[in-house]
Amino acid sequence: MGLEGALRVGLRLERGRIGPISVQSTRPDIARTMLVGRSVAEIQAAVPLLFSVCGHAQTTASRLACAAAAGEAPSDSARAAAQAAIEAETLREHVWHTVLNAARWLGESPAPEAVTAARAAMGWVAHPTAGPASRGIAIAVFGRPAAEWLQVPGWPGLQAWAADGDTAAARYTLSLSAVARPRAERDTAVALLPRPTASSLATLAEALDADAAFTTRPSWGGAPAETGALARLQGGPWFDAAGAAAGSRALGRCGLRFVARLRELAGLLSGQTEPHGPLGLGSLSLGAGLGLGWVDSARGILLHRVRLASGRVSDYRIVAPTDWNFHPHGALTAALEGARVPDRACALALATRVVRALDPCVPGPIEFDDA
Repeated sequence: MGLEGALRVGLRLERGRIGPISVQSTRPDIARTMLVGRSVAEIQAAVPLLFSVCGHAQTTASRLACAAAAGEAPSDSARAAAQAAIEAETLREHVWHTVLNAARWLGESPAPEAVTAARAAMGWVAHPTAGPASRGIAIAVFGRPAAEWLQVPGWPGLQAWAADGDTAAARYTLSLSAVARPRAERDTAVALLPRPTASSLATLAEALDADAAFTTRPSWGGAPAETGALARLQGGPWFDAAGAAAGSRALGRCGLRFVARLRELAGLLSGQTEPHGPLGLGSLSLGAGLGLGWVDSARGILLHRVRLASGRVSDYRIVAPTDWNFHPHGALTAALEGARVPDRACALALATRVVRALDPCVPGPIEFDDA
């Protein structure tokens, strides 16, 4: 097990339903154990070495938080460079998820063009411009140019694309549709975390101050919330259509999450991001040496909050997307608890599908607690 730990999801069957589940984390509190007491310069050197997943997002959120705590603002050039690096990192994560993992989850070997696309994406250190590599990735994922795929007309068009099965992403989307998914899947879901604003960030900062457990059990409006590509797309026309009853029944929540990731990837490849423009980042100075930095990472909103005293970090807290989505009473629990399942195999298949859709940043083994 690596430095970042793991999540364990425990299942229990009760009279043909999934009973209360447990989510146990061995993720260490890196922020407090490794970063408190260090200077800002030491923090900036340490953070890139501590996080192997979404490293650019972690580094950027840390730098933004430290700068805000010191009453500083990043230059336009530094902000633009960070933005480009985060978009490239998100693109890489989405490509890996939609061309390599999707094939593996279907029991397939990735197609040669999918492997080529993944290699191309892994080589990017900044947001790619339109060109052969971008087009190759789009063909591997969508079977057509990204801008063309974004114009697929409504849910019937999306279902037709999935049914054609030209790519692993299409076939996996079909496997999540009402035609193929087990009836056990529930559409009960927690609320989606809203886009960051100065007001909402201040509210989160207050919650972090008031509750030491907030980093592992974050909440919005007193309740768990979900973050990720689906949450980022709320407020746009596609999301409005996806939220309609027909769309929800057609795909279910797991399917909506996967398609939202596809739409975000297509937007990054084509430059047609929606509805709020490029992936965001920002900071908020909270006074008295206290600063908050946030980044839209591939898996959702990432928060770093830093308190400085005499040039050193006296308190450091991180709230990662996995903390939101794998809250003990969050999105995972809402999808699983109470679901009707005929047997353990169906329960395991359902839990596996939900965990994959929520995409934890650490390993997430699923085991039965009623053996």
